[in-house]
Amino acid sequence: MQIISFAPKQSPIICAELATSNDGFYWLDIERNEIDWANQVQSWLGITIHERHVTDSFNEHHPPFYDSTDDYDMLVVRTWNPQSSVETPTTQTVILFITEKAIISIRPPGHPVFVPVTERLLKGRNNQSVSLAMLFYLLLDRVINSLLNRRDGIAELLSDWQMSLLDEGNAFKEWRSLMQLRIHLRRLEAMSEAQQDAFTNWREQTNLNIDENLTVRFNDLKEHLGRVLQSTIVLQHDIDALIQIYFSVVSQRTNKILQLLTIVSVIFLPLNLIAGLFGMNFEYMPFLHHPLGAWIIFGVMIVIVLIMLWLSNRHNWL
Repeated sequence: MQIISFAPKQSPIICAELATSNDGFYWLDIERNEIDWANQVQSWLGITIHERHVTDSFNEHHPPFYDSTDDYDMLVVRTWNPQSSVETPTTQTVILFITEKAIISIRPPGHPVFVPVTERLLKGRNNQSVSLAMLFYLLLDRVINSLLNRRDGIAELLSDWQMSLLDEGNAFKEWRSLMQLRIHLRRLEAMSEAQQDAFTNWREQTNLNIDENLTVRFNDLKEHLGRVLQSTIVLQHDIDALIQIYFSVVSQRTNKILQLLTIVSVIFLPLNLIAGLFGMNFEYMPFLHHPLGAWIIFGVMIVIVLIMLWLSNRHNWL
């Protein structure tokens, strides 16, 4: 557990425990594997955290959700899993408790989602102006932007796959990865919708003092949530378009092969007819006993081939 103290007209500092004389507030950054965090927080802050909410804090698969009591608001959000690959994007649960004197964040062990916020608060400028609502905005902004920042990697991967599909020299072999990405994006879409609803519920029901400046910032967060949702939908459409491109390419290659085979058939059909006629067992056939009969027939065949090639070229079949 990391405790950062925010006192009026002072820069934030890391402390070992909460002081009752502090007129400011605290940020308690807790990892999910800290089993006894609830007892410590309740004794420090003098509040009661509902047993069900404590259980939720240990649930790493909890969907986005909002709930509140007389002592606090609880917002469950999901952020990017840094251990997931581009082909299998997944998220992890982060829980934020907002009380009168502190913000409590419960995150996965070792997850770096709040590292930039900590560095900004301890080393950045204008730290004295940080309020409880501003701190909550900074934490929520990191959670949402971590989702937005992964869009470029997925879009670049889809672009590479698209070029591979169009490469006639190499057969595309990433179908399993493509389908896995499609499945995970569908899950991200459902998660984004739930996250947007949870944030909206929090905005409508919270008693947190949000000034005009922060209202604009939280509106931006809501817009970012919409962008996350829209990006998952667009990426799914890109995958669908990628599949359609593949089938179009395959269809075009098949048409070229059939076109070539058709032209060859058209050329050789009359030649087979002539060969079949002169291959019948009749005693009397034109040019059968003529000394130049074979050459005459060969000449006729060559003329037929040239005529068929000329007709094919004229009709743009070649």
